[in-house]
Amino acid sequence: MEREYLRRQNSGPQRHPQLYGSGRRRRGGPPWIVWVLLALALIVLATVVIVKLSTGGEAGLDEPPESASSSFFYSPPPESIPDPTPTPQPPAAQEPQAPQSEPQDLGSLMAADGFGYAYYHFDEEAANQYILAVDAAGRALSDTAALYSLIAPTSMDVLLPEEYLVQHNVNSSDQRKALDRYLIPSINAMNPEVKTVPLFEPLRAHCGEAVYYGSDRTWTQLGGYYAYVEFCKTKGIEPAALDSFTKEEYEGFLGGLSTEAGEAYALDPDTVTAYLPGGKTSLRYYDEEGELAQWPVILNGEGYDSSLLYLIFAAGDHAYKELVNEDLPEGPVCVVVQDSFGNYFIPFLTRHYQKVVVVDCRYYEGSVKELAAEEGAEDVILLNSLFLTTDASAGERLAGLFG
Repeated sequence: MEREYLRRQNSGPQRHPQLYGSGRRRRGGPPWIVWVLLALALIVLATVVIVKLSTGGEAGLDEPPESASSSFFYSPPPESIPDPTPTPQPPAAQEPQAPQSEPQDLGSLMAADGFGYAYYHFDEEAANQYILAVDAAGRALSDTAALYSLIAPTSMDVLLPEEYLVQHNVNSSDQRKALDRYLIPSINAMNPEVKTVPLFEPLRAHCGEAVYYGSDRTWTQLGGYYAYVEFCKTKGIEPAALDSFTKEEYEGFLGGLSTEAGEAYALDPDTVTAYLPGGKTSLRYYDEEGELAQWPVILNGEGYDSSLLYLIFAAGDHAYKELVNEDLPEGPVCVVVQDSFGNYFIPFLTRHYQKVVVVDCRYYEGSVKELAAEEGAEDVILLNSLFLTTDASAGERLAGLFG
């Protein structure tokens, strides 16, 4: 028995020719005339795909394809087709451990053994809109900066065994398939210039570590570190060792999932671990009055209310902020377009960039294309959670930032 893949599948899903073979074999070879016809058909098919991919940007974002079965997107595969060859995992990869208790459905989240897991439901229209937005960003930046795309999975599929989810019929879509068989390959097919950074398998390889909070929807800064390592691999730079950062710990954090669970279920409090970048690093952001406020890249959390400890990371959520490393006066500049997950990721970038300009895709009103040009940014990094790909309006807004 296999978990349901997508909540909203197409009728009669088709396999994408670049990802799946025909799935059928014949004994012996076909007559030569069949080979000729097949070769002609492949030439025609390749021409059609190239034309569609090259003109996809001209169609605009106001009218996204109605179905993911078009040549622009990888179609949701039927369950009878085996998964593609899995991504090799590091030798030290860890296996998720099943909770001792049965899961409890709490509406927007599931809980087991004092740990909360937010549900994820794949939405085809919203996923397509996000793919179109990444393509729009890539086209807008093609002459000015390299674009990196990172989509952060949530804790449920990373930390829990597949068998546990199947056994208890957990009402959540399969994140590995949504990412590795739909979102990422579709982005690659639509715009090969976008540098996609897969995160599911690297995070799952560290599932025995505290890479997600149990009382909140986001990953921890340790989870953000492993995403940073994967980004460095893709960019071709050496990531800073984890032990080169000053480590601070704060007990008793209860995040948003704890509030959602309410009195129905008491989630265990988390330990917040911060990795300070060190050196002459600083941060400033626009406050509610539109004034630039100074702030540490990571604030000392002593004396903070336990429910507000997430604010110590890059000053929390703001439409615009910038991190500066004065130890790299001649260093490059990057722009990060993020949601809340990015706050745990961006402090690590200060080891490589003199300036990290950050905009929150949910609140920023300016043009990222113009911002990147004004700052002379070498790279633009899209880092958003998988949740953002379930909201079509969020995808439209993201695309609008690159208009």
